[in-house]
Amino acid sequence: MRGLALLLPLLAACSLTLEGVYPGHRISRLETQSTYCASGNTRVDYRFYLEGRVDRLEFYWVPEGKAPWEAEPQERSALGGPIYGGHVRGFVEVTPDGSIQAVSLVSPQGASLPQGIGVEPALPDRRLWLRGFTGELAGPYVAAANPVRADDTPSCDPTW
Repeated sequence: MRGLALLLPLLAACSLTLEGVYPGHRISRLETQSTYCASGNTRVDYRFYLEGRVDRLEFYWVPEGKAPWEAEPQERSALGGPIYGGHVRGFVEVTPDGSIQAVSLVSPQGASLPQGIGVEPALPDRRLWLRGFTGELAGPYVAAANPVRADDTPSCDPTW
């Protein structure tokens, strides 16, 4: 017992620290403009508020009622970061059939990060979803507050 009493101070000095990594970000208030043109490519503006930092931001441009994890590869795009918190805005360029051509993000610091993506036809009404990653850990899927509907009028001008 006396030997154990001598070891206790040494054992107390040794500690094991486990550190968990949590996606240190939160995306909220994602909004898009309400229409895109059915007669030509459109830059669909979006904006959201980011708390924290993301290392990668994924975009999902899916038909209304479809979940983002059901998106076809051509309905997805990603931007590398890091992207820091604050009010973030950018655009998703879509074709008349609803496919993504490119995405752009303007970070709070003003840096633009454009990237291109492939094309796939889809339904006219769509919703933009985002998902942030910190390291390899994914945050939740975040849906835009509104769907984006096709405007087939000759004078289509879907600015925000």
